[in-house]
Amino acid sequence: MTLRSSHTTSDDWENPEPGREDAALPQSARRTSRAAGASPLQIAKSEAMRLRVLEATIDCLQEGKSHEVSIAVIAKSARISRGAVQYHFATRRDLLCAVIAHINARRLQQFRADLSAIRPEDDLAERIVDTHWKHLGERDFLAYQELVLLARSDPEMTEAFAPLYQDFLAEWYETARRAFGWSYRDREVMKAGNIAHYLLEGMAYGQLAGQLSPEVIADMLDHTKSILRAAIQKQQDGG
Repeated sequence: MTLRSSHTTSDDWENPEPGREDAALPQSARRTSRAAGASPLQIAKSEAMRLRVLEATIDCLQEGKSHEVSIAVIAKSARISRGAVQYHFATRRDLLCAVIAHINARRLQQFRADLSAIRPEDDLAERIVDTHWKHLGERDFLAYQELVLLARSDPEMTEAFAPLYQDFLAEWYETARRAFGWSYRDREVMKAGNIAHYLLEGMAYGQLAGQLSPEVIADMLDHTKSILRAAIQKQQDGG
């Protein structure tokens, strides 16, 4: 089963535009073909175009237009040809997995920046929860939400996304370990981290659907901070 909207024909990704002879090749083969003999400038231009496609897809998703994520819509949003999209992403699945990986990498980069900005006198739990909650209402996570909703009806996409998310989560906790000694080997500490993490993400979905009032959100954020604060204190006390 593949993800296709009513705007996408069966030929959207399979039949490249004339003049793109290598667009029908597997993505790895196309990359090898492009890299062989390519100048640094050509490689940079190719990567810039690939990034342009990813960002255009994120734009469509974060606007709640997941049903319109077709090659035609993405090409129009990126102001490039359909062939240029196909040149970088052989299939819809390739593109959406690349978008997930791109969003995950940027979220991890932001998490590291947030942690590095915390001062010794700050309440660590409060800063982590407040900054994470803020990012859950921003463009990248809104696009991510749409991808998760899309994947619900496509077992192949769910299967493809799962390892990407596990890699993201492992790096998230490793970043926390390096930053403030988060002991992900401690079952109770990890349980607190998971509760905080999924409680915030669950609230983000509830907020998206208009199901949570500001008062409920504030109360749950305070509760999340208390859970995380207790786990951090446990670590500081030596477990």
